[in-house]
Amino acid sequence: MTAAISARVNWRSAIKMIGFWQALGWMTLPFAALPALVLFFPKFKFINSLSKQVIIFTDTINTSLGEIIKWALPTLIVAIVASIIALSIFGLSFTKLDELPVYLHAAVIMLGCAATLLASQHVRVDIFYGRLPARGKAFVEIIAFYIFSLPVCVLLIWVSQGFVAGSWRGFEGSNEATGIRGIFLLKTLIPVFAVTMLAQTGSVAARAAMIMRGQTPPPRPRNIEDLFGQPLGDSLKDDL
Repeated sequence: MTAAISARVNWRSAIKMIGFWQALGWMTLPFAALPALVLFFPKFKFINSLSKQVIIFTDTINTSLGEIIKWALPTLIVAIVASIIALSIFGLSFTKLDELPVYLHAAVIMLGCAATLLASQHVRVDIFYGRLPARGKAFVEIIAFYIFSLPVCVLLIWVSQGFVAGSWRGFEGSNEATGIRGIFLLKTLIPVFAVTMLAQTGSVAARAAMIMRGQTPPPRPRNIEDLFGQPLGDSLKDDL
């Protein structure tokens, strides 16, 4: 009887969690049209105002998330050093301590990607992009969003629903008896990553559309360089 009740609770928890991220992902999709709307309807004040609000909100959320998750890096280093010292000096091995770096590493990558993209610190295979004027860079960002980022993020949200729900259904954990019971949390990072990246790449594309239309995008978060590494002053106006 207790097992049946527990299974029912687990299933309901899985449905709620997956339903939340699925709904959030699908709710983000209409905003994917904002860059195109700004590009083709630059005189519509409502579209411009909405785009600026979405950009500010998205940048603020992902910047805050990045500021929080960055503290997992020193924790990751401490966990690795502690595990090595415990095993090599004292001959002790703790499964949870050994598995902890995997969780921290995954969290840093999956939750920090959007903030890294916002700060333009991601790895870019740059052949022509760096030599393009601001308007050319903006055009590349818009094309990249609609051809690469949008389809991939939507695919991740769609494909991950099944196995993430299954993982939450049984609160999947480590194969080791004394390991961390949190595999379901690791798998949940996939749709979270897709949602945050979809929102952030859309925000970058909306900024790019404003650049192409000669408009001034909203200010970037503190300590983050201007859009495309070029200040929004006279040099940008000359470039346009």
